[in-house]
Amino acid sequence: MQGFIRYQVISYIRSLKFIPPLTVFGAWIFVFYAYSGVPVMSSYAVTCLTVYLTMVWIAMSVFSLETSNERNLLLVQLPQQSMYFWGKWLVCLFAAILLTGFAIGYPILIDSFKEAVQPIHLSLAIYAHVILALFGISVGAFFANTSASSQKFAWLSAMLITVVSIAAEGIIEKVGWLQWILLLVPPITRVIGYLGDSMLWLGWDFWVNALWAIGYFVVSLFVVYRMFRRKSK
Repeated sequence: MQGFIRYQVISYIRSLKFIPPLTVFGAWIFVFYAYSGVPVMSSYAVTCLTVYLTMVWIAMSVFSLETSNERNLLLVQLPQQSMYFWGKWLVCLFAAILLTGFAIGYPILIDSFKEAVQPIHLSLAIYAHVILALFGISVGAFFANTSASSQKFAWLSAMLITVVSIAAEGIIEKVGWLQWILLLVPPITRVIGYLGDSMLWLGWDFWVNALWAIGYFVVSLFVVYRMFRRKSK
């Protein structure tokens, strides 16, 4: 597994596919924190969404790194086909950790916030960034590594899902009956809804929504993995 992960990292770097998402991500973070005195939690809510969108982009690039023939050769050479999926997933997870660390740590290092960062700030920020990064990996993996990847507009479909998931709360307010359909998209608002500067508390509702978000990720990961196994047969 370590050899395959190393191979994936080297291949991804040599492909230069990491440059566009990291450039956009870095530019956005630098511009966003160009001015000091910004609020802590609402700023972290914005960078959460940035990490989410960037991880969708990175995951699709990682999972579509090889052509069909190259993919089949790797599947034959690996002891287990599942190593192909989990190896790529771990590469994406490593990228997510780097992006999350930078998004949370950079404004603290340059003292961009108008108030001191408290443990509750960091706890909620880490939780939200990690969960949204995992959602991004799930969305990217779904559209790049399953039967959906054969569609001509896979990238457009992935972006559509990300936009709908971010705007889900507003959509439900306008068209209430869509709430059941929108259960299929990542519950973004259930996570970032607690990143408000006047809502620094962890009540019962928070833990219910946290369990929902974690449960959604686990189910989505299982679904994507099962679809990968079916496609690999």
